[in-house]
Amino acid sequence: MKRISFTTILILMIAFVSAQNTDGGATELLKKVAQKYQAFTSMQFHYTLVTTKDSKTLGTSQGDFYLKGSKYQTSYEGQTFFCDGVSLWNYQKATNEVSIFEYDPEDDDNMMNPRLLLKSWEKHFRAKFIRDEFSNNQPVSIIDLTPKYNQSYYRIRLFINKNTLTINKIAVYEKDNTIYTYHIEQFKSNVTLSDDIFTFNKSKYPGVEVNDMR
Repeated sequence: MKRISFTTILILMIAFVSAQNTDGGATELLKKVAQKYQAFTSMQFHYTLVTTKDSKTLGTSQGDFYLKGSKYQTSYEGQTFFCDGVSLWNYQKATNEVSIFEYDPEDDDNMMNPRLLLKSWEKHFRAKFIRDEFSNNQPVSIIDLTPKYNQSYYRIRLFINKNTLTINKIAVYEKDNTIYTYHIEQFKSNVTLSDDIFTFNKSKYPGVEVNDMR
């Protein structure tokens, strides 16, 4: 993959737990964020992804994410993922085709339920407090996560609202100097979500080509 998967971004939003080798109060803050996100029965948000390299904007895209228990749906860059906790559908709008896979929570390339990685996140990252600042008149803490193992990226920077204990922004720094910044918007928790939105309904996509890989 050319950049960190959106799955990992979602894991970071929800799955903060105690980590080793942290300093500057990062662990304490991440624990509080973890407790808040783990208490949500469901959530949804919109996000804007801005891609930059060498101070130049390469592109901007938008997407949405919905989570309920082990089920989720997310859309971005012309594709939509549906997961009912058993099967995973990847719909490509440009070609009007959908690929169906058996849902594998151990596959890091899948749009997995991020809660399943709660126990293992601390094995993959080190956290470090960077600084506090104000953004839109709100106090924000910046924390860096660095991977313990070789990845295409070398740093993930989190911007946490200290008043609400929610994540406003996540920036992923690739080794080729590309930066992917996710701006989290319209966040809602404990919302009522129908189970229907987590499965692919073929009747809503006339002429769709189905590739069943299960």
